[in-house]
Amino acid sequence: MPIARAGQDVTGVDVDPAMLDRARAAADAAGPDIASRLTLVEADLVGLRLPDGQRYGLGFIGLNTILALRTRHAQREALETLAAHLRPGGLAVVDAWQPDADDLARFDGRLILEWARRDPASGEEVTKIASAEHDAATQTVRLTTMYETAEPGAAPRRWLRADTMRLLSADELAAFAEDAGLAVELVAGGYDLAPLGPGSDRAVLIAVRA
Repeated sequence: MPIARAGQDVTGVDVDPAMLDRARAAADAAGPDIASRLTLVEADLVGLRLPDGQRYGLGFIGLNTILALRTRHAQREALETLAAHLRPGGLAVVDAWQPDADDLARFDGRLILEWARRDPASGEEVTKIASAEHDAATQTVRLTTMYETAEPGAAPRRWLRADTMRLLSADELAAFAEDAGLAVELVAGGYDLAPLGPGSDRAVLIAVRA
């Protein structure tokens, strides 16, 4: 939405129709001028080739989304998707969380209260409790998340979600970009583009299509 508000045409791709519905609602609330700049596509990022053949000045996979792709092959394919849809000189941007040893030590199956807050849509209080287990052999983390909501004094409603994410090092991320034919300009250690180094909690890749 911020990119559309800045006057740029935006194509958003997501495999989850509920996420696209949220984007449509945000666009409709922003007004017809902004909504007209937004094209939404329900599709899997892996192997995607948009049928219109359009090429973009910027393609990005943000907010650790690449970690939701469960295999090394799928993550590499995601970079190939970005490269295939960039015009010459276009930028590919990907960020990936870089957990440290303390983070991984907590992924031992223990239950952790992540937050309790009010859902702005329903007005209900929702609690999120999560458990994570790290598998060093596959560099994956199995996530089990429990959401619970209830009115005071009422029986709770509870639902579970299970996910697997694959951790991705900064070096591996850069290698995937190079394999896709992109020239890596920078791998930063945060959104402020400070240098990557000890203590950086994420890697932010910026690469260009020649």
